Amino acid sequence: GPGTWLVFTVAVPAWLLAAPSSIRERPCPQSCRCDGKIIYCESNAFRDVPSNVSVGTQGLSLRYNSLVNLRTHQFAGLSQLVWLYLDHNYISAVDGQAFHGIRRLKELILSSNKITLLKNNTFHDVPNLRNLDLSYNKLQVLQPNQFLGLRKLLSLHLRSNSLKTVPMRVFLDCRNLEFLDIGYNRLRSLTRNAFAGLLKLIELHLEHNQFSKINFAHFPRLTNLRALYLQWNRIKMLTQGLPWMWTSLQKLDLSGNELQVLDPSTFQCLPNLQTLNLDSNKLSNVSQQTVEAWISLTTISLAGNLWHCNPNICPLVEWLKAFKGNKESTMICASPKEAQGEKVTDVVETYNICTATPTPIPSTTSPLTSAFHPELLPVPTQSVVDKKLMWNRTASPAPSEASPTIPLPDTEYVSFHKIIAGSMALLLSVAIILLVIYVSWKHYPSSIKQLQQRSAVKKRQKKARETERSLNSPLQEYYVDYKPSHSETMDVLVNGTGPYTYTISGSRESIMYSLVSLPEAKEKMNYAFGFDFCLVFVHIKKHFTTLHYTSETFFKGVLILEPDSST
Repeated sequence: GPGTWLVFTVAVPAWLLAAPSSIRERPCPQSCRCDGKIIYCESNAFRDVPSNVSVGTQGLSLRYNSLVNLRTHQFAGLSQLVWLYLDHNYISAVDGQAFHGIRRLKELILSSNKITLLKNNTFHDVPNLRNLDLSYNKLQVLQPNQFLGLRKLLSLHLRSNSLKTVPMRVFLDCRNLEFLDIGYNRLRSLTRNAFAGLLKLIELHLEHNQFSKINFAHFPRLTNLRALYLQWNRIKMLTQGLPWMWTSLQKLDLSGNELQVLDPSTFQCLPNLQTLNLDSNKLSNVSQQTVEAWISLTTISLAGNLWHCNPNICPLVEWLKAFKGNKESTMICASPKEAQGEKVTDVVETYNICTATPTPIPSTTSPLTSAFHPELLPVPTQSVVDKKLMWNRTASPAPSEASPTIPLPDTEYVSFHKIIAGSMALLLSVAIILLVIYVSWKHYPSSIKQLQQRSAVKKRQKKARETERSLNSPLQEYYVDYKPSHSETMDVLVNGTGPYTYTISGSRESIMYSLVSLPEAKEKMNYAFGFDFCLVFVHIKKHFTTLHYTSETFFKGVLILEPDSST
């Protein structure tokens, strides 16, 4: 009736007011961001968990803060919590009862802290965990019952710690675990029962540890494992200790190890292996029995090994030719020295290594009397190896069909790189010589012309200096030497004149320049060098006004001629 309704309407509000504050919604903590029942208190330098977090919170992120310790019952009031992120703090100590009261927790992230030790019962209060991340800490040891009770755990991350051992049966209760990462630790060996109980494990990471030997007998109960990562360890031997078939394994990564030989039995127990990574090991060849065990592969990686390109490589090469899957890398010869850097398949095809009578690779150190003679053989492929010199045996008779296979020399070959380098050097030398010849020829005519011009100028200068020196020299006296006959003498004495012939004596060069200095004489008189001048007295008289001759000079036959000052 009306009374009952009145009592109800009054009692309910009173009960709510009297209810403890723990069941009422609290305001969002200061410096945090709230999204319904999710609280983000990230990057705020918190040193402790905020005290006013709502009890109904289902997700709490305290990432990138300054938390140092997790005390006992640290999260006891957050019973509804489903996930808790505590990564990227400075947590070094975790109390064994720190997670008491949050049994609903499914995801706990404690990565990137400074945790060195976890107590045996640390996770016993969170049996519903699905994902536990302890990576990038400083854990040195795992307690024997570290993960006891975590039967619902699906993924466990222990990457980048300092673990040296894995205790026996430490994962025994993790029967539903599907992902386990123990990579980047310091593990040196595994106990036979280290992974006991992991019946549903799908992916196992053991990369970047310090294993030197792996025996598949350590994984006898991983019947559901599909991917095993063992890259970048120090594994020198991979063995199969028990005669059992690991039918579930599909991917195996062994790259970055020190494997030199592959045991066929190791792969014979992996009938469903699809992806195999053997990059960066020390393999020189693979046996026929091993490649025959790779019947199910779809992807293979073999780069970075020490492949020895001799007939022992043939089983692998023939298998690769028939392989229809994905070859993720190129195989390069590491030996012999002359084949270094070349593709394995190219060397095998070029030198017919895998035929009954392989063509020997040429020797660069053999003497001139060697039985090998160079001959350039045409090869249909376009590989750079095709440009190499091929050598045939000519000193010895050709082998018959019944003769055994000629072994391929392992040490003496022609280096293709040396041939290329020598050819380039020769071409460069020829080019330089031709350039010098061309430049010399191009500039030669002008050089000769310049030399000729310089010589002509020097001659003209010399002649001009001699002419100037002659013109500046003083005028010489000339002597007329004559020897008159008796009749000529009488004509002169009686008539005062007559035909006479005189010889002018003196310096021929001086006479020449004297005559040249007289204009009329230059026009009317002929002169030459190399003989005495013969002049008619009448001509001489025309140019000399005074003729001195006395009886003394007359009888001596010497006349002194003086030039006329008017001429």
